[in-house]
Amino acid sequence: MGKKLKRMLSFLLIFAMIFSGFGQAVVAKSNNQANQGKNKISSEQNVKQWLSEYEFYEDTRIAKIYDQIAIKELKRFATVIKETNAKFDSKLLAEMDETGDFKQKEINEPDVLQQLINEYEQAVEEEYIKEVVLKSDRLLKIKHKLTIGLWGYVKENDFNEPTEVLISDILFNFYLSDKIVNKNAIGILKDISDQTDHKGNKIKAHLNNAVKMSEKANAFLEKDLAIPASKSYQNVYKQVLFGLEKAGYQFNTEFFESTSDTDGDTITDGIEFLEGMNPFEKDTDGDGLKDNIEYEMKSSISPIKYDTDDNGISDADEDSDEDGLKNNDEQAYQTNLMKKDSDQDGLTDGFEVQQFDSLPNKDDTDSDGLSDGDEHALKTNPNAADSDNDETTDSQELHQQSIRQSLKPSGKSEITSVEVSFSAKDNINKTTRISTNKGNMKTTNLHGIIGSPIRINTQSEFEKASITFTYDESKLGDTLEDDLAIVWYNEEEEMFESLNAVLDTSKNTISVETTQLSEYMVVDKKKWLELWSKEIDYLSRDKNIVSSSDDSSGGETDPKDSDGDGLYDTYETEGMKTPYGIIYSDPNKKDSDGDGLTDGQEMGPFKTFTVEFFGITIHFEGFFPTSFPDQKDSDGDGIFDKEDERPLLYADLSNLVIYQSDRPEGYDENGNVANDMKTNDYTGDEMTDISWMFNFQLWESDWPDILFDEFEWMSTSLFSTGEMEDVILDMIDHFEEGNGTDYRNQTLTKKAREHETTKAYIEFLKNALVDELKKNGGNLSALQFDKSTKDTDKFYQYIQDNAVYPTFSTWDDRIGGLTISVNDTWGNTVSVKDFSVENNHFKGVMHVRLYDHFGLDQPDVEKEYVNLAGFRAWFVLQHYDEYNGKYKPFVSVMEMDIPFEGKLSD
Repeated sequence: MGKKLKRMLSFLLIFAMIFSGFGQAVVAKSNNQANQGKNKISSEQNVKQWLSEYEFYEDTRIAKIYDQIAIKELKRFATVIKETNAKFDSKLLAEMDETGDFKQKEINEPDVLQQLINEYEQAVEEEYIKEVVLKSDRLLKIKHKLTIGLWGYVKENDFNEPTEVLISDILFNFYLSDKIVNKNAIGILKDISDQTDHKGNKIKAHLNNAVKMSEKANAFLEKDLAIPASKSYQNVYKQVLFGLEKAGYQFNTEFFESTSDTDGDTITDGIEFLEGMNPFEKDTDGDGLKDNIEYEMKSSISPIKYDTDDNGISDADEDSDEDGLKNNDEQAYQTNLMKKDSDQDGLTDGFEVQQFDSLPNKDDTDSDGLSDGDEHALKTNPNAADSDNDETTDSQELHQQSIRQSLKPSGKSEITSVEVSFSAKDNINKTTRISTNKGNMKTTNLHGIIGSPIRINTQSEFEKASITFTYDESKLGDTLEDDLAIVWYNEEEEMFESLNAVLDTSKNTISVETTQLSEYMVVDKKKWLELWSKEIDYLSRDKNIVSSSDDSSGGETDPKDSDGDGLYDTYETEGMKTPYGIIYSDPNKKDSDGDGLTDGQEMGPFKTFTVEFFGITIHFEGFFPTSFPDQKDSDGDGIFDKEDERPLLYADLSNLVIYQSDRPEGYDENGNVANDMKTNDYTGDEMTDISWMFNFQLWESDWPDILFDEFEWMSTSLFSTGEMEDVILDMIDHFEEGNGTDYRNQTLTKKAREHETTKAYIEFLKNALVDELKKNGGNLSALQFDKSTKDTDKFYQYIQDNAVYPTFSTWDDRIGGLTISVNDTWGNTVSVKDFSVENNHFKGVMHVRLYDHFGLDQPDVEKEYVNLAGFRAWFVLQHYDEYNGKYKPFVSVMEMDIPFEGKLSD
C-alpha cells in the first residue's frame, strides 16, 4: 500500500508541474485574452466537441463505478484550479444555490468546488443501493450543481487539452451514471407498473412522465445542453420514486433481498430486480428461454438480452454447446445448454433427439438397465426394454461386440492396432480398455518382443474372447512374418505362456482366442526359442572349482563366488540366461551397478524347470531377476533399485499429464500468441480508433506512474475488497516489473479453490479419473495426454465434452476481486503424482493447474470497459508501442492437489 501512496504523491507533483510550473500550461494567462481567443478554439467548444465523441455504452447495470471515477477526476481538477486560479462564471455559480445567496457575498470558488466534491463523495457512499439505484434524488441534485460549476469554469477559461479532456471525462461519467441509474429505476418501475392493479393509473402516469423526461434529458445531451440534461435526469428519478411509493415499494437493501419468487422461476424477486430481470415474468427478454435457465448460464447468455452476442440470432435459436440441439429445444427437453451430453449416456443431446429417438435428459430411456449410449452401441431399441421380443430384456442378452484401439505412432510402431471381441451383456466400449504398458519392464524388455506389450482390462463378464493384432510388415526388420507369435503374462504365476495364434499374412493380422484378459505380447518366436532353449554349461566352464571344507563330503566341490554376492563367478562371466536376454555382471564386485543391492539380490535364485512354448518342450535353467544388476535404475523411473518398491515397474508418475485444455498457457488454440499476451503492438492512432477516450491516457503516457495510479485505483476501489486488494496490487506490481514470468499467490489460489465452479470442476475431474482407472486396471500411463491423438482419446473427449471450466463472474466475484484478477480461466492442465497400486486398491494425487492471462486484448476495452480510465490505462501500458514492451502481461497460475483413490474391482 505504501507504493500506492507514493504514486499518489508523485501524481500530485506531476500535475502541479504540468499545470503551474511549465509556463502556465493549463490556463492561458495573457492579459490580452481577446487576442488569445482568436488563436485558440474556446474550451467550451472543445469540451462540447469531445463529449460528442464519447459513446454511451450501457451494457451494465452498475452505475456507482462511474460516479467513483468522477470523484477521483474531480479531485484532480480541484488541484488544477488551486494551482492556476482559474476563473468562474459568477452567474452560473449563483445558480448553484437555490436561495441566491452566492450573489450577495464574496465567494472562494475553490472552496465551493471542494465542498461540492465532499458532498458528492459522501452521497455516493450513502445513496447507492447495490450499486444500481439510489435511495433518493440527493446525489443527482449534487451532480447538477457540479455540472453547473464545471461548465462555469469551461466558459471562463481556455484550458490546455489535457485539462479539457479531464473535464469532458468528468462530465461523461456524470451523464453515464445518471443514464444508467435512471434506466435501472425506470425498468424496475415498469415491471411493477405492469403488474399493479391498485392505483395502477397513477403509477403508470409517473412511469410515463419518467420515460418522457428521460428522453428529454437525452435530447438535451445531443444538443450540448448539459445543465438542463442534468436537471432532467434528477426529475426523472423523482418521478420513479413517486411511482414506487404509490405502488407500495421503496428502494432499500431489503428491496433487493426479497426471497419471494412471484413468477415461480426459482429466482428470488430481489435478485431479479437487482439483475434487471422481471420478477413477474418467467422470460424477461422474450427470447423464448426462461430466466432461470439463462441466469445459470449468464456468463454466456443473458436473461435480459434477446440476442446476447448481437449476431442476429436470438439466444433461443443459438446452439450454445454445439451439440446439434438449439437452446429452446434444450429447454423443452430439460437438458443443459452448456453440456453436449446432458445425461452423460455417451450420446450428444442433438443426436438423441434428431437421430436416435431417445431422451437426452434420461440416460436410460426405456429403463431396461442399458443406457441409451449402450443401446446405440449394441444396436438395440432405446424405447423397448426387449428389442427382439424374446422375453429377455436387452440388459440380460448376450451381445457379440468388438472394441478396437489404434496405437500411437510414436515409439515401437510395429503393431498398429489391437481389436478385442467377445459376447457380453453390457457395452464393452465402456467397460473395456486396450492400452500399451510400456512401464512394465517384465514385459517391455522381453527378448524378441515385437512392438509394445498390450494390456487389456474389462469389467464385463465373458466366456471367450478373440484378440487380433494388426502389424506393419515394413517395420518388422529381420523378423519373418511366419515367425510371429503371441504370448501372455500370467501375473499370478509370474510366468509367460504361449498361445495358439492364427496368422493371416494377407491381412497382416495375428489372432488368438483366450478365456482371460491380461497382458499380451507379439514376439518373434524364433528369437524367443533361441534364448529359452539356449544351454549354458556353467560347471564345465568353471576354472575356479574349490574343495569343500568338509572332508567327509567325499571331495565334493563348489563353484567359486569371489565377491560373495551369491552368484558364482561362472554365472557372472559366462552370462545369466533370463527372459530378457543374457545378463553379465562383475564377479569381483558384489554390487556391479552400485545401486546398493548385491548382484545376487537383483538376479534372484537360480531356477530350473520344464516349460512348453509353441509346441516345443524346453528345459530352462536361468534367472527371473527382480531388477537388473547392470543398471542402477532398472525401470528408468528415476528411483534407484534399492529404494524402488517395484524396480521393474516404471513408477515415475509424479508429473504425468492426463489432460491439457485446448488453449495452453500464453497461446490460443491454434498455437499463436494469445492477443491478451501481446505487447508493444498498438500505435496511439490505433488506440484512438478503438475509442477517442484513449486520448486522455495517451496524453498521460509520458508519466506512466499516473497510468498505474489509475489502474490501481480502479482495481482496489471498484473491483476488489479485503485481502484481494493486496493481491491485485501485487499483480499490478508484477506487471510493472515487466519480466513476464508466471505469477502465483496463495490468497488468489485459496479464493479460486473455494469457488463453487472450481469445486464442481475438480469433483468432475476426480470422478472421471477414478472411473477410468477402474476400467483400465489402474494403468495410469495409458492416460498420458498426447496432443496428436486427443481426438480419439476417450478419456480426453469425455472431459472436453462434459466439463465446465471454472469462471469467476458473479456479483460477489466482481466486487470481491476474483473477476479482475482472473475472470474466466484461460485453460488448465491436469496431472497425477504419487500414484500407486496395491492389490485391488489404487491411490494418488491429482494436480490441477488452472491459469489465466493477466493482460488485455481489444475486446476487453471495447463497449463497457472503455468507459473506465483504469482499463484504458492498463491497455496503454501493455500495448502502446512507445513503451517498447516494457510492461509485460503474464500467466497467473493457481495450483491445487486433490487426493484420490479407488478399487480396481468391486
